[in-house]
Amino acid sequence: MVERIMLDVDLAMGAPGSDIDDGFALALALADPGIQVDLVTTVNGNTDAATATALTLELLDRLGHPDLPVYRGADRPLLRPRARVGSLPEGVVVREPRPQPAAAAMVDHVLAHPGEITLVAVGPLTNVALALRLHRDFARSLKSLVIMGGVFDGHTHSASMPGEFNIWNDPEAAAIVLDAEVPTRWVGLDVTLQVLFTREEALSLAADKRPFAAFAGEYTVAWIDHLHQDQASGNSCAMHDPLAVATVTRPELLTFQPAFVQVETGDRMRGAMLTEYVGKDVVDKENAPVANAEVAVAVDAAGFHDHLIEQLRRL
Repeated sequence: MVERIMLDVDLAMGAPGSDIDDGFALALALADPGIQVDLVTTVNGNTDAATATALTLELLDRLGHPDLPVYRGADRPLLRPRARVGSLPEGVVVREPRPQPAAAAMVDHVLAHPGEITLVAVGPLTNVALALRLHRDFARSLKSLVIMGGVFDGHTHSASMPGEFNIWNDPEAAAIVLDAEVPTRWVGLDVTLQVLFTREEALSLAADKRPFAAFAGEYTVAWIDHLHQDQASGNSCAMHDPLAVATVTRPELLTFQPAFVQVETGDRMRGAMLTEYVGKDVVDKENAPVANAEVAVAVDAAGFHDHLIEQLRRL
C-alpha cells in the first residue's frame, strides 16, 4: 500500500552555509516507492518562506519532478518575528508556486481525501497550526501527522535557544498542534542526533555522476564544514528531517511511547517540551494524563542509514 503524504518544509539545501537535511527529506520522500507525495508546502524557518519556496522548486526540478504542486506558506511565526532570512545563490531560477496559500491548500486536499493523507512537517509548525485553525474538520480528516521537532528527554544546553529550533521558532504554533485531536508522532533530537551522515559519505556523493547525488554531496560537505568551523574536529551532520519521512513507511525503525506533552511559550524556556510518558510503567495511573502525542524514544540508526542510502540510489 502506497502512503500519500503532504510534506511541509523550510528547505534551504542549495544556499551556501545552510542546513541540508530538508533536501534529503524531500529526496527520500520522492525516492521511496511506498510514498506518494501529493504536494509540498513551504514555511519560514531555516530560511525565509520566499527563499525556501524557490529552493524547493529548484530541487524538485533537479529531482525530475518539476510539476509537483508547491504552495508557499507562512512568512513568519504566528506571534514572533522571523528568525532567519536567506538568499538565493546565483543561477537559481525563481519559479512561481501555486497561488493558493499553503494552509488553505493543506485543508482543501485533506478534506477532499479524508483519512488518506499523512502530513509530514519538518519545519516550524506555523502552516500546520493555521490549517488546524482554518477548518474544524482538518484534524479529524488527517490520517496522521508526523513532526520533526522537539527534544523530550534532555535539553539543548543553549540558553539562547532552550527548545529545538523548529519548536523554538514558533512555540505558539506547536501549542496549537499539541491541543489538536490528531494522531501525532514526534521525531525529536533525542533520536535524530543519532542518525549521522559523515564527511566521507558526503564526499562520495559529491563525486557521483548522478545530478542529485553530486549536488547534495557538495552542499553536505559545505554544511559539515559550517557546523564544525569553530571546532577542532567534526566529520558528520545529523539527518533530522529524513528520519521523520522514513517513519511513514518504516515505523519499525523507531520506538514510540505515548506521552502527554506541553510546550513552553514563555521567553526564558521558549520551545522546551514538558513530557510525561503514559503507559504501563506509570506509577500514579489514576491521575495520569491522557496522551496527546507519541514520542520517539529510540532509533535503529544503522537500519535507517541503510534505508536512506538504498532509496537515494533510486534517484
